[in-house]
Amino acid sequence: MSEVAYKHVPTSNSDLANVQSYLTSIKQNFQELQSQWDEVKSLAATALPHIQILKHEDIVVPRQALQELAAEADQVKMLLPRVANSNLISAKAKLNKLESDLEKTNKEINDLRTEVVHWKTQAETAVTDVQREKKGQLELRVDVQELTNQLSQQSEFCSSLGAACCTLLWRVSRQEETIQDIVSGTRSVEFLELVSTSVQSYLSAYKDDHWPDQRTDEAIFIISLCGIATNIAASAFGREHLATTSHGRHLVDTFITFVRDAPLDKSANMKVLMLMTLFNVSINQKGVKYLQSKPGLVAVLGWHLKEEHHHECQANTLRLLLSLVADEASGLRLMHELKENLSTSVLQQLTTSSQADVRDLALDLLMDIRRFDCEQ
Repeated sequence: MSEVAYKHVPTSNSDLANVQSYLTSIKQNFQELQSQWDEVKSLAATALPHIQILKHEDIVVPRQALQELAAEADQVKMLLPRVANSNLISAKAKLNKLESDLEKTNKEINDLRTEVVHWKTQAETAVTDVQREKKGQLELRVDVQELTNQLSQQSEFCSSLGAACCTLLWRVSRQEETIQDIVSGTRSVEFLELVSTSVQSYLSAYKDDHWPDQRTDEAIFIISLCGIATNIAASAFGREHLATTSHGRHLVDTFITFVRDAPLDKSANMKVLMLMTLFNVSINQKGVKYLQSKPGLVAVLGWHLKEEHHHECQANTLRLLLSLVADEASGLRLMHELKENLSTSVLQQLTTSSQADVRDLALDLLMDIRRFDCEQ
């Protein structure tokens, strides 16, 4: 727009012409401005719907920064599918694994449920069987109790009968003719086996338990059997039989075991007879050799002489020891073994015993030991 100057208007014709020229120029300029303004308004009317006028809270961003931001956006657009696809594949793999684990777990649960049903059925069957077995066991217990009572009665009867019969046989066996009949009879082997088995069973039953009273039928039965064996060994024919036959030697071994394992004092009545049987067997030449061949016999007899206080047991033990060491062939070896297991102080103490037979036998054995020492 042209600048307009305000001047003093002349009154002459030339001045009016100048004023008219100025007005024409102003009008022309105004028309141009009006035309430009119309053009601006037209452009504004076209552009305003697409242009958002900045407000005071808006920020002007430089074109370069906007270009950098656009470049980064393009890069993100390019990388985003790769990252998204990688995460998607990983998530899909995990999902597949979880689905597989879930399917496996469901299968295991179903298997466990089937197994639970199976075992529940088995348990119910077992409970039924147990109840049936309990009922059967109860019935069996009643039957066993009845049989036990019957067996006890029969055992008592048999013990009483055996004690009576063996007591009578013990008395009868004192006769030489009776001994020959017993040993040479068809039942001699069975009888000696009966003696061995009965003594072994009695020792096994009561060795670690309460030793029964010696007046019971069972004890009398065993004592009678031992007495019969003693009478057999008292006979020359009988001790020859015991020393030379297998069942006779088995009886000798059984008696040695009983002397070693039976409780002291309580079993004295039985051991008196057994030691006498062993002594009678030692009188036989074959019998003494068999006894001398038994390892540890002298040690057992030495221990028994020290620990057993029953005077008849002591006397029979001394007799057996004297018989064993008297043999020249094996006497020296057994004398060494005797000195290792029996001190002379024990024998000296026995020489002061109130029982004459114990005192004399201990003195004889002590003299044999001293004689042996002098000879060495």
